[in-house]
Amino acid sequence: MPIIETINGAVSYAEQGAGAPIVLLHGIQGTARTWDTVAPLLSPRYRVVMPNLRGRSESVTPADADAYRLSEFASDLSAVLEMINRTAVIVAWSMGVSVTLELLRRHPHPELRGLVLVSGSPCVGDEARWFNGTTAEEVADEARERGKRLSLIEAAEPHAVAASWQHVKQADFRESLSRILMPALIIHGADDDQCPISHGRQLSQRIPGAQREEWLDTGHNPMAKDPVRLARAIGYFVDSL
Repeated sequence: MPIIETINGAVSYAEQGAGAPIVLLHGIQGTARTWDTVAPLLSPRYRVVMPNLRGRSESVTPADADAYRLSEFASDLSAVLEMINRTAVIVAWSMGVSVTLELLRRHPHPELRGLVLVSGSPCVGDEARWFNGTTAEEVADEARERGKRLSLIEAAEPHAVAASWQHVKQADFRESLSRILMPALIIHGADDDQCPISHGRQLSQRIPGAQREEWLDTGHNPMAKDPVRLARAIGYFVDSL
């Protein structure tokens, strides 16, 4: 797996195809393999880049909980975009949405062509309950069970998940969404029990000109539910830019 060397350590990634670049960004427990069912459907037409943020696969995995702040994840994502060195579309899922919003709040990237935000939230708050544990140990235990329930192909290190959750649940991007001026597509499952559909509606209402698709009979992981539909939606959006 290729590696990007940064001042904070290695960021590994997988890559398929050629053409206009699309970055597929995993969620709080996922890895690049989150996209195993979707990437092959996109790679015949696009260059698909799937990073492993810290705490996953061959990327740096710090022991310090503060290393999993959203600002640190955003730094990992920024390194991936610099490596691509072309205008890209980010497709982000779940926590990947929070990482992307943090990147845009801190380091606006004019080379981004657009965003596809899947099963995300502008503010996790008390409604989006990915985990219920109050300690790192409890969340780590929950993470192991949640990975199985969401049909994750490969999961992040449990301690990295627990530390990430402590930071994600404190983030609030609602006031910064109006400054996102690039095309955006919001995709959210009507049956998402991890992140209520009202959060997807908030994203589309606050990001100027954003499109929204609400998918019936779909939960938090549309990659597992209907990868063909998701790949098609991503392709239509990219081709419209």
